[in-house]
Amino acid sequence: MNRNINKFALIGILIVLAMAMQTKINAQQLLLNEIEIDPPSTTNNACQYTEVRGTPGAVVPPNTSFISVNSDGANFGFANQVVNFGGQTIGTNGTLVLFNTSGGLCQNRTFPTGTTVFNYFLALTVGTGSETYLIVRSTTPLASGSDLDVNDDFLLDPNFGITVLDGFALLVNPEEEPVYGASAGAVNISNTTSIDQPDAVTRFSNNANPFVGAAFYFGELAASPDETTQYAAPLSRNFPAGGALTPGAPSVGNVNVNLNKTRADFDGDGRTDLSVFRSSNGIWYFNRSTAGFGGIQFGQAGDVIVPGDYDNDNRADTAVRRGQIWYILNSSNLTVTQLQFGLESDIPVPADYDSDGDTDIAVFRPSNGTWYTSTSPANNYGAVQFGQSGDVPTPGDYDGDGRTDLAVYRNGTWFLNQTTAGRRAVIFGFASDLPVPADYDGDGRDDIAVFRPSNGFWYSLRSADNTVSSVRFGQSGDVPVPGDYDGDGRDDQAVFRGGTWFLNRSTAGQLAVQFGASSDKPVPNAYLP
Repeated sequence: MNRNINKFALIGILIVLAMAMQTKINAQQLLLNEIEIDPPSTTNNACQYTEVRGTPGAVVPPNTSFISVNSDGANFGFANQVVNFGGQTIGTNGTLVLFNTSGGLCQNRTFPTGTTVFNYFLALTVGTGSETYLIVRSTTPLASGSDLDVNDDFLLDPNFGITVLDGFALLVNPEEEPVYGASAGAVNISNTTSIDQPDAVTRFSNNANPFVGAAFYFGELAASPDETTQYAAPLSRNFPAGGALTPGAPSVGNVNVNLNKTRADFDGDGRTDLSVFRSSNGIWYFNRSTAGFGGIQFGQAGDVIVPGDYDNDNRADTAVRRGQIWYILNSSNLTVTQLQFGLESDIPVPADYDSDGDTDIAVFRPSNGTWYTSTSPANNYGAVQFGQSGDVPTPGDYDGDGRTDLAVYRNGTWFLNQTTAGRRAVIFGFASDLPVPADYDGDGRDDIAVFRPSNGFWYSLRSADNTVSSVRFGQSGDVPVPGDYDGDGRDDQAVFRGGTWFLNRSTAGQLAVQFGASSDKPVPNAYLP
């Protein structure tokens, strides 16, 4: 058996090194960290600023700019602001503030020691309605007021040689207005169709991944004083306790460790990756949203795949269960963990049951309706009787406390054992439906949901407002593979059909991608029936 483990580790080195390198690149990348779009003052925008995050002490490469691009119908692609900050040095606290002096001084605002402040003067300001905010590099000079999308095809014109490094959009009408830089991964993060878009946006301090909508929280600002750093309602659904503006300083507020985990995210960018396991040869194939294509031989015919973030590095690990033995290839340190846990007849249900950020080994035993978990440390075992023979285990965080709850689906009824909100039963679905719990409304709580093969409809009971949503997306025979494929913090309806993925992305729209073979097991479906 040791020979197999060493073989797995050796074969895994190349792909894990590639993932580690990608994470290092992401960590060194310039990120849009914070932006105050609409200060409280009704007479000027003196306190408006944009904050960039990067490696402390690093010199920004030439032709690096912050741009705000108009996404409104009358002025598609016009640059409201272009701020070239190439050659500037990131402050020792990891921030660089871009401050527009055209509005005058922001009284009583001071920037902390270790901040680099870059003053510029532009009459055009950000915050004109629907807008995309980006950090870019370009091969030709960019100018404020120029049209970066002359033919209005919703793409940045190639003659500028623009490479998008990070950013997001705030759109009033996402169905008709473009996200510039979408091809690079930028997404719309607004959850309102009001013309009054958020006053300010802040990146979570513990999220250093570009193009991830869930990396940001936002809201209005307090009515006074002009230099306020206090947010006010309405706030984004993921707004953290203590969230505030921190001009020139590292952000405050962390992504809840459990909410920060995206299913089947093998490159740590906050988006679900197209991925399959081919049991005929034991190879995992990946079409990763940031790190690209890859493959690794880890497993053999008859293995049950049990992916999860077992080492808490925000990347899913390849893992299989063979009989009673679990084999986990840890992406963080290239080691293989081998552990005997459960019976071969048990159903694997690994998840984060203690909210420490890493996936816990766990099984559901149908014969006695008992859940067995191995939480950190490894010898902290637990057993809870909840369910019965024939139940479909559907673990998820249904009460939003950061801990996975025990749950089962039984002939159209959901039984939940919530760690904070207690036990409840909900009738939702038919016996023939497939349970597909996920966070479809982006409120940090998994929604009760089913996929009905007979008509291809997805039905979800949204936890944000207790309303029922129905979407037709799929057909009989499809394998449901819900996940957050566009990184906006909301899970998307998706199906796997004979080697083709059909995605209904909540921000980026519908997409079909051929990846895999009809006999493959799609990884995002690992714990669904």
